[in-house]
Order: sequence, then C-alpha cells, then structure tokens
Amino acid sequence: MLASSLRAILDTAVDGIILMDASGKVTMFNSACERIFGYAAEEIVGGDVKRLMPNPYHDEHDQYLLNYQRTGQRKIIGIGRQVVGQRKSGETFPMDLSVGEAINDFGVFYVGILRDVSDRVRAEEQRESLVEHLAKSNEEQTHFVHAASHDLREPLRMISSFCGRLARDYSERLDPRGAEYLSLAVAASEHMKRLLDDLVDFARLSDDAGRNSRFDANGVVDQVIDGLSKVIQRSDAQITRCALPQITVNPNRFERLMQNLIGNALKYAAEDVRPHIHVDAAREGAFWRFSVADNGIGIDPRHFERIFQPFKRLHARGRYEGVGLGLAICRKIVEGFGGALSVRSSEGQGSTFTFTIPTDVDSDKDATHDA
Repeated sequence: MLASSLRAILDTAVDGIILMDASGKVTMFNSACERIFGYAAEEIVGGDVKRLMPNPYHDEHDQYLLNYQRTGQRKIIGIGRQVVGQRKSGETFPMDLSVGEAINDFGVFYVGILRDVSDRVRAEEQRESLVEHLAKSNEEQTHFVHAASHDLREPLRMISSFCGRLARDYSERLDPRGAEYLSLAVAASEHMKRLLDDLVDFARLSDDAGRNSRFDANGVVDQVIDGLSKVIQRSDAQITRCALPQITVNPNRFERLMQNLIGNALKYAAEDVRPHIHVDAAREGAFWRFSVADNGIGIDPRHFERIFQPFKRLHARGRYEGVGLGLAICRKIVEGFGGALSVRSSEGQGSTFTFTIPTDVDSDKDATHDA
C-alpha cells in the first residue's frame, strides 16, 4: 500500500523527480521527467543519468560524483542551482536542480528534483532586453531634446531680439493694434523660452540620477524662499516651516522640487486672501513625509491625476503663467528618490502636496533645528 501510494505521489508531482544509485544509474524516472525530457521511463531507468546532460556537464559528471564521495565537497548535492538539461530531441534547456542524499538498506542513493525554467529564463531575457531598449530609447530622447532645444534657441533669440528692437525703435509708429501684436509676439517668445527650459530640465532629470549627498533640508528650503523673495513680497505671502530633517538625496533635485511646489502655491493664491504656505515633515516608518500646504484656490479632486501629467493645464495660459511641466517634473523627481507624490485639495479650500523620501538606515537620530 505504501509503495503504491508513493508511486502515485511521484507520478503526479509537477516537478521532475529522479532517483539514482551511488554510481549515477537511474532507478526511478517519474511522469514529469518523461514530459520534460521526452524520454519514456524505460528508456532511462537502468542507464546513466549523464544521458540527460549536454557537454560539458556530461563529461564532468563522473568526476564530480567521485570527488564528492571522496571529499564531501558539494556543488549541487544538498545545495541546488540552475543547470542545463538535454531533451531526447537534443534540445538543451535551463532547469532548476536540487539533489538530496539518502541512505536505505541498499546503501546511498540520490534524489534529484528538477523544474524546466525555460519560460522564466526567456521572460527574464525579454525583460532585460526591454530594459536595455528603454534605457537606450530614453538616452536618445534626452539627446534629441538637448539638440532640438539648442537648435531652437538661436531663432528664438533672434525673434525676441528683433521684437525688442521693434518695440524700442518703432513703437511710436505702430498703431494700437500693431503694438498689441508686438506685445503678443514678445509674450509668445518668452513662453517658448520657458517651455524649452522646462523640457530640458525634464529630460535632464535622468542625467544626474544617483548624485546623492546628505544635507540639511532646512537650508535648501530657506534658499528656495530667498530665491522667491520678490514674488513673496509682491503678494505679501507668509511662508512658515517646521524643523526639517537631514536627508540623503540629490540636493539639486530637492531644491527644484521645493521651488516648484512653493512657487505653485504662490502662483495659485486666492484673490483677496493673504497667501499662507507651510512646509512640514514627519517621520513615517522608513520614510520622511514632507508636505507643502497652502490656502490657495484649490483643485477639484477629479483633476488630481491630470495635474501631474506633462503639459496638462487646468486654467487658461493668460490667467496663470507656466507651460504645464512643473508638477510632472516634481513627480519624476520624487519617484527618482524612491518616494511618491500626492495631493489633497478641494476647490476654494487650498491644497496640500505631500511627498515621501526614504530615510537613511543610519539616520534614526536625524539632526533638525527650529525654524
């Protein structure tokens, strides 16, 4: 009863199972092995297991088995690894193989358990090929953006320059409509310049990946606030922050991230309300969670995903400046840090943009100082 039950288990096993004696002769070859190798059991049982191996494994097998029996040095037995098998057709294929050693009344024998991993290896190769292709494609796109930007800047500079000369030397000769057209041309050239700058910045985000250093986030945020001082003074905005942590990411990217988020909060201020922006950070498990909260015009929740997409704008260009890349750049920066960027908001109630940054494994006692 036990023998028949054991045989049923062996023949219904998904993985191939082979029993071998101490000399490497096959004593049992289950149904999964027949399916994997293409041999019937009677073709293999009683023969040498080397028949299932291509060279150089075929020629090395005997020496390996003798060496193990003499020295106990393991390469597969008791360890397991990926090896190459050979089907009856001559086709070779990768397989995971583990071999165990046992003893019965007849002496030492070996139990091999194997699995055909051709599909897995093929999928890994396709994934690696795709990753390589995407990396190459991304590099080509970055080069294209840089080249296109360089080539477009010169004619754009000439347009801007000649528009300036027209405004300076011929403004008195232009009627109101001509002056308006000239003003529109100047505004369009300035918008084009900002667009090119943001496109280059967006493409360049991959260039400085990994250039991380440890720094005090307080100092970077203070620099950003100083850089926006004219806008802050013009809008009479109040900007506060809590004590921020020491973090280890790319400092230039972090500065650009905070510049975009605080700049957006200033840009989308509500009418007749003094802008108030607060920057905060708190430890949450393995991450620092930063937030930039404002009391601005807010965002309808149905647009939350749209605002992070490149060139997607919720307002007419004439009402608010920008080209629609700011938040897309922010998301790309945060994801490059290994974190996530999200927003909480409703129309007329302000917005809170939140992003996470992984903490350092050795920074449980991050230094902070009071704002």
